[in-house]
Amino acid sequence: MPKEHVDVLIVGAGIAGVTLARQYCGLGLATCLIDAQAGPGRLTSAHAGAITHPPVGRTASKLHTIALGAFRLVVEDWQDRWQERGVFLQSKPNASFDQVALSEKLQQLGIGPDMGQLISSQTAQDFVGIKRSGVWFPSAGSINLGRLCEDLVQQSLGLRTAWERTVARIQKENGIWLAFDQKGDLLERAHTVILANAFGAQDLLSPFGIHLFLKPVRGQLSIFGLAKNSKLIHQLPKTIISGEGYCLPPRYDTQQQCYRWLVGSTYDEQDDCLEPRAISDHHNQQLAKGILAPTELKIDELRPIDQFVGLRCVTKDRLPLIGALPQLENIYVATALGSRGLLWSTLASYVIPALSHSSAFALDRLARFGLGADLLASLSPTRFFAGALASNSKPIFPPSPKAR
Repeated sequence: MPKEHVDVLIVGAGIAGVTLARQYCGLGLATCLIDAQAGPGRLTSAHAGAITHPPVGRTASKLHTIALGAFRLVVEDWQDRWQERGVFLQSKPNASFDQVALSEKLQQLGIGPDMGQLISSQTAQDFVGIKRSGVWFPSAGSINLGRLCEDLVQQSLGLRTAWERTVARIQKENGIWLAFDQKGDLLERAHTVILANAFGAQDLLSPFGIHLFLKPVRGQLSIFGLAKNSKLIHQLPKTIISGEGYCLPPRYDTQQQCYRWLVGSTYDEQDDCLEPRAISDHHNQQLAKGILAPTELKIDELRPIDQFVGLRCVTKDRLPLIGALPQLENIYVATALGSRGLLWSTLASYVIPALSHSSAFALDRLARFGLGADLLASLSPTRFFAGALASNSKPIFPPSPKAR
């Protein structure tokens, strides 16, 4: 049983929890990370082929602006962690390629030539391996989230960890938050608590009458096996492809003596089943067919040999929940990250320390990427609260010259 309280308790050791732990340890704060699994990044964050690229929406909305700033944070923070560099965002099949109009649109979205480059279908065939026009993002790529989670925990000096421990209840006594397990045993005392445990955040907040409107979205990725001498190998993309589905370049597996091609993913709302499904593999076969178009693909050429199933946590407006809960002093949430786990986790690792501990470093980083309080208010959980709180949802950052 802990005798003294820590400065920060983080519940959940997925990519959100470990990036937050990294920041708090860097600030010299006594930090504890608790997770029900046997180690960090064991569930959805076990994804070995997560991709991140700039958002491309119809307009430069608040969400787009925030996501673009967050992407720049990701590029800078994880520049030495990319497995594959460069992502090709495909246009739709038979879409016209008006380079002038498309260039203007990218500029309006804040995506300059240094971040996104237009590629014609002919150039794409030579460079990417698929005869489709689109946008090439050289600074984007894929990262092994599971490995990143493990490394960040090891690199966070002074971090206290508790594995295979479930926080079932929290309560406040004498200004300190207490975390208990299912048996009622005390796990930790903390001044500040951050809920980065996806759906588990709702379970801990329900006794306080707080509802986050979270729902599960199941996603299954399929790994297709291709023989070493398969003619299809030469038709597959040479880079990461995104668009209507996404895929990584095929990689040769020396143990299984075949190429592994990852394609996905499904988007199954209100579904929390972690078991792989044949129907989901079929869905991803159809995605693969669309990715390769106009090249013809026979579905039976793709043989599923493995799957990865993850549960994404989303809200009813699809925006993440990053910020403070004003009803509960010193309680913060980082959840509802959807399919942009690394993007929103990286952003949360600066936003929450800026709010909870007036981190000048975090404030400086946010300001440098154009992420001010007005924009970040869109992510605050107070947007779902009725009455006075809903009209006062702007996160209150501490005054600092660096934040201006």
